[in-house]
Formats: sequence, structure tokens, C-alpha cells
Amino acid sequence: MTCSLTQSVRITNAKEFAHIFKKGQHSQSQFWKLVANNSGNSFSRLGLAISKNDYKRAVDRNHLKRLARETFRKNQSVLGHFDFVVMAKKIQTNKNRELTFDLLSLMKKAKNKAIS
Repeated sequence: MTCSLTQSVRITNAKEFAHIFKKGQHSQSQFWKLVANNSGNSFSRLGLAISKNDYKRAVDRNHLKRLARETFRKNQSVLGHFDFVVMAKKIQTNKNRELTFDLLSLMKKAKNKAIS
């Protein structure tokens, strides 16, 4: 079993990002901003948009991206068939568990909101 996200579950195309930003539902929590849209596929996909303006150091941006990817990968089966674009707010914290829990609850909340 591989411990990485396959290319098919990543959103990398600028047109796909633009479509999700335009049609998706925007929500936010303490640490994250999220845009969720129905994917039209039999699986969910993840796109990451961590701003260089908010996090100057590449180490910080990569850390947040790793946390978001790992949270998505571990919980992909319960997230339904949605495209998620994740952005980080400019809040400093070193608590990975807090960041992970906050992102997972935001994704589940966005999924439930879109279903209703």
C-alpha cells in the first residue's frame, strides 16, 4: 500500500481550480479556508493553495501542505465525492493535532452542507 496521493486525486490544473473557486461552497475555520464542490467523479480530490504572502518560508508552506495531504489521504473514504481546495489562514501554531482536527472537521462540515 502506498502512502502518497496519486495524481488522479490531486487538483493541479488552473482551470479546475478556477471552476472550483467559482462554483464551490466557501467555508472557513480557525486555521483553514476551504472551497468544496461536487467532483462528478467516484472519488474526492484535493487541491492546495498555500499563499507565499502569508507564509514566507517554504518550510512553513510545505509543512501545512503535508498536514493537509495526510489528513485528506487518511480520511478520503468518509469525505464523499467532492473536490476540496484548501488554503491556510495566517495564524501561527505548532500543534499538528489541532491543525489536523480543524481541517477534518471543516471538510466534514462542508460535505454535510453541500449534501443538505
